[in-house]
Amino acid sequence: MKQRMGAALAGLCVGLLAATALVPSAAQASRPATLTIPGDNYYPESISAAANGDLYVGSITTGAVTRFKAGSTTAETFVAAGVNVGTAGVLVDDARRVLWTCNIDLSFQQPTTLRAFSLRTGTQVADYVLPDGGVCADITNVRGALFVTDTTNPTASPQLPGRILKFTTPSPVSAVGGSLTVWSSDPAFTAGPGLQINGIAFDGFATVYTTNYGSGQAIRVRIAPDGSALPADLIATSRPLVNPDGIRMLSPTRLLITENPGRLSYVDVRTGAVVLITDAVDQPTSVVRVGRDFWVAEGQVLRLQSGEAPHLPFTVRRVPVPAGV
Repeated sequence: MKQRMGAALAGLCVGLLAATALVPSAAQASRPATLTIPGDNYYPESISAAANGDLYVGSITTGAVTRFKAGSTTAETFVAAGVNVGTAGVLVDDARRVLWTCNIDLSFQQPTTLRAFSLRTGTQVADYVLPDGGVCADITNVRGALFVTDTTNPTASPQLPGRILKFTTPSPVSAVGGSLTVWSSDPAFTAGPGLQINGIAFDGFATVYTTNYGSGQAIRVRIAPDGSALPADLIATSRPLVNPDGIRMLSPTRLLITENPGRLSYVDVRTGAVVLITDAVDQPTSVVRVGRDFWVAEGQVLRLQSGEAPHLPFTVRRVPVPAGV
């Protein structure tokens, strides 16, 4: 059980998903190398950015969400520890004016929920239980609908299949009254025991991408004209991906990927070529682009899994976007 839980802690460091944010002039004037998150047990997981450049970072262990306002290095408590049991994927939804979070219990004793918090006040405004015991890993926005990866309970027997869920609301500017349905449970989402699909990203046109944390597979799912899921296919990458975690789209043809052992790369989804951006990041779990910078959550989940002490303080690292990227 302890081994399975360790795998769960490592694998649920996802990321999901957010679009490139605009950078106000104040942020351009102050570009620190790192942002420091207080506490010795935070283990930052997913990261997302609002259109104004504010950054939101969730904690896989305490459930807290920390905000850094654009241009500021001061960590603010946006969601207090304990409101969520643990926070995996986070996603800013500017249209609905909320932050979506994957509220997870890594002991799998409590149901996983998709929760929304007001961007203005930080108060919880909506809560949706994932169907059939699903485990929310990461989130992306697809034309106003949310697509959520269900990485499944790794302690369940028999093994449950990985799925992508679709969340919709009656109003595109409100988080209330919504529903979660299964969009796809393609066999490609499930590969061996343990956690299944993890990160998720939308190319802005008609394709959703995801990754399998354990197998290292990158997966493409095209969207049919009627909005349904076409059969998934695996992307043959030029080198194996190791614990691929949070993913984001750089462009419709380039998929940005964090790998827990210490790499930030992108995959050319046409050819499968993997291009290294940097390996000078400490066990990254998620990334978001804001203007000419990547902000990388250094989650240190492999140390969490092994029981090794973390490297303090916990940080979000700035990586300048290379020329031509």
